[in-house]
Amino acid sequence: MKTIRVNLKNNPYSIYIGSNILGRFAEILSEHSKAKQIAVITSKNIFELYGQKLLQNFDDSYQLKVLFVPQGEQAKRSRQVQQLYTDLLKEKFERDSLIIAFGGGVIGDLAGFAAATYLRGVKLVHIPTTLLAQVDSSIGGKVGINHPLGKNLIGAFYQPLFVFSDVSLLQSLPDEEIRCGLGEVIKYGFILNKSFFKYLQENIEKTLKKDEKTLLYLVEVSAREKAEVVRKDEKEAGLRMALNFGHTFGHALERAFEYSGIKHGEAVILGMQCALIYAHDENCITGAEYKAGINLLQKVPVKIKKNNLAPGRLLKYMTLDKKVKDQKIRLVLLEKIGSYSIKPDSSADKIIKTWKKFIAEV
Repeated sequence: MKTIRVNLKNNPYSIYIGSNILGRFAEILSEHSKAKQIAVITSKNIFELYGQKLLQNFDDSYQLKVLFVPQGEQAKRSRQVQQLYTDLLKEKFERDSLIIAFGGGVIGDLAGFAAATYLRGVKLVHIPTTLLAQVDSSIGGKVGINHPLGKNLIGAFYQPLFVFSDVSLLQSLPDEEIRCGLGEVIKYGFILNKSFFKYLQENIEKTLKKDEKTLLYLVEVSAREKAEVVRKDEKEAGLRMALNFGHTFGHALERAFEYSGIKHGEAVILGMQCALIYAHDENCITGAEYKAGINLLQKVPVKIKKNNLAPGRLLKYMTLDKKVKDQKIRLVLLEKIGSYSIKPDSSADKIIKTWKKFIAEV
């Protein structure tokens, strides 16, 4: 088991990464917390697969409560958070209790937001069970829920006690969840790590086949990259915005499909394609870099129906993104593989042009 430190000034914590380590969770938790009231927020399918393995090492001194939430982005609603509050209050969970977010990115966001706000904040631990959550969403303290007008518009920065990533849990994922995670993995290669980009070019097929050694490497490298960015910019004042590469376009696609029929990571893959189109049209990257980037992204198969997509509506959705400032859309663009810039005032006309090109592509 490897340990990566997220060296924040006020709330530093560790990310534990390994294979077949879930049985050691209670041992690791005891090193960080004396909490005896523990709520595990998860989905029924995850608990059926791994719940007993997680809980079997806790003795009778713990008050354990498993709270089930629906799967999918639709779960990130205010009424679901209210239900979690009600369940915790009925169980008389106190301020020194602890919440375990046991699932993918949606559960991490939802459970994390509940932890940040219940009794003005209780302790939180992430056990991410998807590739996307292990490489991205469980690290950095972003928690939140959706609003009818946009994704993740209600939220907070709330750091966990620690993150516990067991890569062996990824073997049970459907192929689409591996694709989702790769959306976040690939962005690290694009914006921060050229050698990692090259590794992905050579090993993307192994990842899609869930080769455990490859997955372990991807999770470790991605976690290190994210931890370093969060250390330098915890509250997304500047540098951390780079991690939104492809996301502004991707969030608009999610909204266009009403958070159904396309998963977040898949939308990010398509969003990165859009960001490459925009950067290439602006002569920010060479034709060779554009081709290499598109080729890598297209090795991760994502299929959507584009016939109902409207460039003007997609642009409108982008104006509701959290990264908009002074009503101006800010885009993260490549300068070259491994390097980026932030365009603070992206042209609406050029964004429309990008959407038209994206929609026209087969």
